[in-house]
Amino acid sequence: MYCKDLLVNLKSFLNMRDNRWLDEKLQYLLKTYFGGVAITNPLEIRFGREAKFRFGSIKLVKKGITSGRGTTSITSYLPRFLLKARGTRDTLGARGTLKASETPAKSVITITRMFARDDVPADVVLYTISHELCHYAHGFSSSNKRLFRHPHHGGVVNREIKERGGEKYIDAYKKWIKEYRKRILAGRAKI
Repeated sequence: MYCKDLLVNLKSFLNMRDNRWLDEKLQYLLKTYFGGVAITNPLEIRFGREAKFRFGSIKLVKKGITSGRGTTSITSYLPRFLLKARGTRDTLGARGTLKASETPAKSVITITRMFARDDVPADVVLYTISHELCHYAHGFSSSNKRLFRHPHHGGVVNREIKERGGEKYIDAYKKWIKEYRKRILAGRAKI
């Protein structure tokens, strides 16, 4: 029994997806479905930590301000009243774009590490990346013009993916999430 488990774990380790695989999928989606989207700042994609419910996110990383492990953001040294909330009129220009003085260095898409395993269908990963690319195209966590007040306003993300021809990714995601929720509720999903 122990040897069988060891072989299964070794097989899944050798077949794990990596950041290079993610970047290939990002480039494929940009070329195939998001060709008309203005890439106004560089895009980076990587696996983050495992999460049960947040499968992906996109974040704007500004020049000169670093944060993360081992570094401290400059905002941690400023009094709270000096900081303005992102998305307010003080941060955004008249048309909902970032001011020239706040030009971002890059947008970082982070995908849950759970998707590095082969038991998650590749189309589910492609759906998640497409979802984040829709946010980028709509001006959230990018320097593109913001098109909507809220990132998920009225199902705009799935509508955009359908319009771009990615309906098969939506279907694969819905099928997978239904099974995944059943496993979560049964307490059998490993994270």
